[in-house]
Amino acid sequence: MMLVKTEQLVTGCILAKDVKVITNRAIVTKKTILTEKHLEVLEAYLIDSVEVESVLASGEPFVPNEVPKDKKVQQPKNNFISIYSKSVQAYKSQYSKWQAGSTIDYVAVRNVTIQLIEQALNNEKEVIEVYHYSDEHDYIYHHAVASTMISSILAAHLGYEKKDIVQIAIAAFLMDCGMSRIDQRIIQSNSLLNREEFQQIKEHPVMGYQMVSKIPIIQDEIKIAILQHHERPDKSGYPFGLSSEKIHRYSKIIAVADVFHAMICKRKYKAKQSPFKVLELLQQNTFGKFDLEVVNVLIKVISHLSVGAKIVLSDGKEAEVTFLEKEYPTRPLIKLKDTGEFIPLKQRLDLYIDKVIS
Repeated sequence: MMLVKTEQLVTGCILAKDVKVITNRAIVTKKTILTEKHLEVLEAYLIDSVEVESVLASGEPFVPNEVPKDKKVQQPKNNFISIYSKSVQAYKSQYSKWQAGSTIDYVAVRNVTIQLIEQALNNEKEVIEVYHYSDEHDYIYHHAVASTMISSILAAHLGYEKKDIVQIAIAAFLMDCGMSRIDQRIIQSNSLLNREEFQQIKEHPVMGYQMVSKIPIIQDEIKIAILQHHERPDKSGYPFGLSSEKIHRYSKIIAVADVFHAMICKRKYKAKQSPFKVLELLQQNTFGKFDLEVVNVLIKVISHLSVGAKIVLSDGKEAEVTFLEKEYPTRPLIKLKDTGEFIPLKQRLDLYIDKVIS
């Protein structure tokens, strides 16, 4: 990260730290991708300097305007944000080609996916937080990359071998390729879909399967997972309403990653949600809707809190975790920073953990 003057900022910069005013209220939160509106807000509040990441949302290095042109910023080879952002751009490029009728470039897809797996398994905490980077207009590209990384983590924690993890990740990366064959006006709609539009969206698993079915280098397990990633064990899924025993194990993993990321992200018709709140919603809907083992692993990965962890609650108050409730992993006993009051979150269903500070 780097500290830069506000006048050096450009759209696409990614905040590395909350920007707070004298009341200690964050006017722009960390991981926000800055737009012209954000720049106007910072100027209005007379913010002198902010901390930003060394790369832009596009994945390109950020070179502040006072740095001489002949002195280029060296981009770290292992920078997580850079690799994530470049992967989003790579998916966007492939998606555009699919829209134009091109076949899937499996070698290119596999190369991007292998990088994502490596980053995911070494940066679990960062993966869970990538929803902050998601732009509602480019959501579908962010969703593919994030779901790939989350699926990789789930597969690894479930004990799958490297070969399976790679196949699961590739299936997740390609799960929505069929969206490229849907009317893009529906996908870019700013409102909730009507019945007819949703029926068209529900065709994307079949269209995706058709896109990969005749590519011999793609394993059958990947093709099936793409076709089945919206199937549900209680037969409520689509396109075929399959029962649990007929749904491939890869599909069950991707389904959880897919829904989790979709629920935490900001969309054109809804605000982003805390991963902890979404976990609780998934728990409530697990039976019949999702594979219980996979959901439990997701809960374990995200709710890996420790005593002493600093958190922010849904009402904006900061607190510290003082005791972990084994039966309620998302609802520990916490101590409010301002008053020192102890609150057992298992008894306060009106509150939830919004984010972990440290």
